Amino acid sequence: MLVTLRLALGCHFLYEGIWKIDHRDEFSAKPFLTQAKGPLAGLFYAMVPDIDGRHRLRIETDADNGKMKIPSNEIFARWLRIRDDFVEFYRPADTDDKEAVATHDMLKREAERTCNLFHNRLKKFLELNVEKIKAYFDALDRFENDKERLHNAPFQKQRRWNRMMELRQEAAVWIKDIENQERALENTLYSLLDDGQKKLGSPAASWNPFRWSRMEQIDFAVTYGLTAIGLCLMLGLCTPLAALGGAGFMCFVVMTQPAFPGIYPPDSFIVGHALLVNKDFIEMLALLVVACTSAGRWGGLDFFLYRWFAAWRRRKERK
Repeated sequence: MLVTLRLALGCHFLYEGIWKIDHRDEFSAKPFLTQAKGPLAGLFYAMVPDIDGRHRLRIETDADNGKMKIPSNEIFARWLRIRDDFVEFYRPADTDDKEAVATHDMLKREAERTCNLFHNRLKKFLELNVEKIKAYFDALDRFENDKERLHNAPFQKQRRWNRMMELRQEAAVWIKDIENQERALENTLYSLLDDGQKKLGSPAASWNPFRWSRMEQIDFAVTYGLTAIGLCLMLGLCTPLAALGGAGFMCFVVMTQPAFPGIYPPDSFIVGHALLVNKDFIEMLALLVVACTSAGRWGGLDFFLYRWFAAWRRRKERK
């Protein structure tokens, strides 16, 4: 039964990981983190970059005329990196081919012109919305400094949660528009290519984790961490470590959605009712049970790994 438990847990983790790999364009840990509740919710909110738009939408006052403005330099710097990577990818390998070099030079000029055009659109968009964004930040400051957060009446918890969701949704509209402008820039750059350049395909995403955004790093860790844990549990390979890793992940899940009394919002009645111990907590305990037993050596590759290690240790002791 312990082997069956190990296989069931492994199947759950492996399928979760494979599904996320297969739907990598759709999956993001961001909705899960932004819906965290309980005393540790702030820790998980901090994992989401710029969750309230205070960085990308920050307002500065012009020292010359006293007008409010939203600087676009950092966003434009990111767009310039996208443009430079794009132009570099289509640089001809044969620099003696004058026609290819001329085509690339034209692409470079058009890419620069396109990037500047999108930058002007971005500045106009931010300028048109600066008053609304200022009003949003004023409302956000009032919400964060509201003394009602210290009260524990159910209706006050519900009101604060709903207000927090409303404010985030308000910021998400502007942030989504900026992200859509970036995608439109990438599509416009691709439309500048001729047929020969299009045959080279699109620039591949960087495999350097240090160039990824924080959410991309988190999504990668969750996706392939779940897959590795599930595969190891299914094969019975390094089972204690895999089970401990799975238990750590489930502990993370439990902390984001604790079944503590009085926490708002409560779990949906569709998933049942729990007091402290819910299905995620039970799965965490099951993984700890597997980690503390020899379930990997019973019908798993740990049998061979254990025998190899035992034989190696005996040879070492003889010496």
